[in-house]
Amino acid sequence: MKWRRLAGGVLALTVGCAPMQSERRVERGPLLRTYSKDVALGDRMLTAHVEAHWPRLLVHFATSEMCRTEQHEEYVENVITERYEPSAGPAISAGAANTAVGAGLLLARSLFSAEPKRDVIDREGHYGASSRKVATVWGVVLLSLGAPALVTGIIQTLRAGEETDTRKADSVVSLREAPCHPQPASGTVEFAGGPGAPPEPRPLTNGTLEFTAEELRGTGFVGFLVGTEPAALSEEDQELLSTFRICSRALVERLDPAKLAQEEPAHLQAMRKRVAACKVIPEAPVEDRLKALDEALAARGEQPEPPDAPRVNSFEEAVAAYKPALTLTADSPDLEKLESPALEGQTVLLRGVLERREEQNIAVVQVGDTRVLVFVAPDRLWAQDFPRGSRVELVGVVMGRQRLGVLEAPLVRAVWMRTAL
Repeated sequence: MKWRRLAGGVLALTVGCAPMQSERRVERGPLLRTYSKDVALGDRMLTAHVEAHWPRLLVHFATSEMCRTEQHEEYVENVITERYEPSAGPAISAGAANTAVGAGLLLARSLFSAEPKRDVIDREGHYGASSRKVATVWGVVLLSLGAPALVTGIIQTLRAGEETDTRKADSVVSLREAPCHPQPASGTVEFAGGPGAPPEPRPLTNGTLEFTAEELRGTGFVGFLVGTEPAALSEEDQELLSTFRICSRALVERLDPAKLAQEEPAHLQAMRKRVAACKVIPEAPVEDRLKALDEALAARGEQPEPPDAPRVNSFEEAVAAYKPALTLTADSPDLEKLESPALEGQTVLLRGVLERREEQNIAVVQVGDTRVLVFVAPDRLWAQDFPRGSRVELVGVVMGRQRLGVLEAPLVRAVWMRTAL
């Protein structure tokens, strides 16, 4: 019983003293699902959305919270723990050799002579140890060293391996801030920007403001205020508002065939472009006017230009595709025509000096004594960061007049702009 307890104690001590190294790594598994989550940020904003149905234009005002939309991915995550001990192999090799030699010496000790070495004597007169005693001592020593090493190596080898713990993980892959939880706005709407006196303030009805084409025809406002707070308009809504205003004039002009027969083809093409642009407005009376203009062009031997904006890849292609009706430079006598509403929708070739960039997509170009606001779409490859004071030339479409801060000037939407030589 004592020997069993002693062997158990030695084994427990050996197991407890067998060190192990471990490495932990995380591997992503299959995707379970994706979902969106809105987090309210506490701020509120006023937005306006334009809806057109000829002859009415509706502007819907809403107050919304600002929310952060988070796109999440939920997936399986594997946590792998790897246990190993680099010394287990050498320990088994050395322990096995020492154990085998030690055990062999002890088992073969009877083969050694028990006679002491009589040619060796110490100070006390004792002869040297016999071969059997030396073999026994070496056997015990080697066995004492080899057996624990062998057992430790075996235990370390048995304990080595991998453990995998599977869990569900979640990560945010994208963030976007946008208005959320809209509610109809209330109050009185004031009008801002544009040439001339603004219209009288008007109250909202269920968050909506209604205009007729006749009411918009003589106005030039470009923005809205509700209780001194500006309403945010998207670029699409701004363009629809501008288009409806142009159509409120283009679709009510009387088309006299005799008068059309006397117009220049370039002016007829410009009129046709303005009318064709009104197709984006539902129920707009476009077809009869296009037919009259096409007949006038056919009588002059002209073909109507395609209504869709052509794709261009260079300044030369823009000039060839859009065929500017006017070339405006510092000394051009036609420069004052930029102030005329009749030039809206026509293409011009403009040469001047870039005075400054008001915003990322708005540049101020000085052409002689006239300042021109140029809309430069930031997603175009040619929309480089033109240096201030550089000479530029551009092909663009006249969009009427625009107020930007204290500056009120003609607005031209650039089709292509480059640095002039």
